[in-house]
Order: sequence, then C-alpha cells, then structure tokens
Amino acid sequence: MDYITDHGVAALGTRLRRLLDRLERDVVLLYRAAGVGFEPRWYPVFVALRDEGPLSVGDLAQRLGVTHAAVSQVRAALEAQGLIDASPDPEDGRRQRLTLTQHGRETAERLRPLWTAVAAAGAQLLTEGAPTLMADLDGLDRALDRCGLKTRVEQDLHGNLSS
Repeated sequence: MDYITDHGVAALGTRLRRLLDRLERDVVLLYRAAGVGFEPRWYPVFVALRDEGPLSVGDLAQRLGVTHAAVSQVRAALEAQGLIDASPDPEDGRRQRLTLTQHGRETAERLRPLWTAVAAAGAQLLTEGAPTLMADLDGLDRALDRCGLKTRVEQDLHGNLSS
C-alpha cells in the first residue's frame, strides 16, 4: 500500500515532489562519488550560463521560467563556491551580468560526462516506465499557462458554493 499513490490526483504535487526527491538523491550521490561539490538545483542556472552567458538574474529567471528569487538563491550558492562571478552590465549599470569563472568552466567540463550519463539513464527510465512523460509534461505546462491550478480550484469552489 502506498498512501500517496492511493490519493491519486489529489496528491499530484506530492507525488511529483517525491519522484524529484528520489532522482535528486541519486544525483547528489553521483556528484559526491565524482568528488564534486555541486547541487542538482544549481544545474539549470549553471548550464544556462555555460551555454548562453553572461546573463543577468532577470534574464535567467525568464529563460528558466522560475522566479527572480529562486535564481538569486542559486546565484549566491554558485558565487560562494567560486563557480560564477558577477560584473556590472555595460548596458544597464543597475544590473549585474553573471558568468562562469575559470573554476566554473573547469567544473562544467569535469561534469560533462556525468551529465551525459545521467541524461542517458533518464532516457532509459522514460523508455522503460513513462515513454510519453516529456510530452505529457509539455502538455501540463501549456494547460497551466492557459489556466493555473489556483484559478481552477477557485472556479470549482465558487461553482460548488453557488449551487
């Protein structure tokens, strides 16, 4: 018996979080085994800077579809590890542009084989257990863009209260 699974769609967020926790635990163990002090939550910001940098916190938030605050938290951690640096934006002195440091570029190269292996293992998992998951997640993103969960719940509650 699985208490969360038994609650079906009512526990969708919890179920997704649990899956994410399981995946992240394994990735953390892989980073440790590789002797690299890196956290899974840093990956999207770090890789965006590797691939497209320099970028501001706002640019990163927009590209990644997350909040400015979320990027700022990751920024602080990456700076503390010496993986990124900030410098004034030449076009707007109020903003700072983030770039990988030499240590950051070396870390990216060191982690490249691990990230490739993680992607391959992820593809195997999807083929084995959820071959349409990525397309389904795209559909879920689009549905949430059309009308978020909060609005849907409020509409449902309003309809039930009016009846």
